[in-house]
Amino acid sequence: MAELRNVIIVTIGGARYAVELRWVREVVSLGFVTVVPTAPTAIGGVCNLHGAILPVLDVGVLLGAAMGLPARQGDGALVVEAEGVVCALRVDQVDHVASLYETAGEVRDAAGRPMVLLEPGRLIRRALELVTVQAERAT
Repeated sequence: MAELRNVIIVTIGGARYAVELRWVREVVSLGFVTVVPTAPTAIGGVCNLHGAILPVLDVGVLLGAAMGLPARQGDGALVVEAEGVVCALRVDQVDHVASLYETAGEVRDAAGRPMVLLEPGRLIRRALELVTVQAERAT
């Protein structure tokens, strides 16, 4: 049975994705992004947002795509909170907010085009796994 989801639609690497609004705290333009040299490529760096240091995640890498351009000041991002972690998901473009029906992890826009419904908790867990693997290799 399809469930109605309130989502924000974004573009990442030329593909459109949806993120449920319940996870999104804020839509921002990133401030200065500091690269963390020992971090895996899925961690695009860290940035200061309202006095808090947030990791900037490269969603494309976390989804298995090739690494895109490095995160930089002025890039768009969704600040999300899931599983007790607040982070920024770098996006190429924020399109709009919509209420769409979800079936099997996929939503369709008004034109019937399918989009993957991203789960921030899953992305955060994947990023933490990559950090752990990187740390184990370094020791």
